[in-house]
Amino acid sequence: MYIPEIPENNLKPLLEELVYIAKKLDEDEEISEDDRFRVMFEFNRPATPEEIDTLEKELNVSLPAGYKEFLQFSNGAQLCGHTAEFDNTIGVSKMDKWHKSADFPKDYIIIAYLIGDGEDLCFSRKTGEFIRYFEGKGTIYENFYEFFKWLIRFIRDSAGDYVEL
Repeated sequence: MYIPEIPENNLKPLLEELVYIAKKLDEDEEISEDDRFRVMFEFNRPATPEEIDTLEKELNVSLPAGYKEFLQFSNGAQLCGHTAEFDNTIGVSKMDKWHKSADFPKDYIIIAYLIGDGEDLCFSRKTGEFIRYFEGKGTIYENFYEFFKWLIRFIRDSAGDYVEL
């Protein structure tokens, strides 16, 4: 499994925990092939400063700090099967232009899909808050760090069914 270098930023402690969980699952030889698919992690190379700048220009917004720090670690990722699937910078831009339904809040920018059930992770252009958006309702997180803390807890609980953490 490819794991990018963890950058020196505010997200570092959470990224270290995420990588720890990913390695534990990857190294466990007793996980069946079916289960391995359910808990797999795939990280991409980090986004370049140019890719981040391009995304900000295309969205006409400054990306929230924590999300930008995540992109500096991995430009898109699949975390613990379908628990969280983050788009890369190109995917985020395309999604913002083409994929939203008419009733989807125009203020929200989709950056990931969660739990494999149609839930989106978005951030608000206006407030910078992060929103887990599902069937017209949202759970709001003040910033990416707060959301990512929730995500790590969720992944840790899921991974705990397979390995001791």
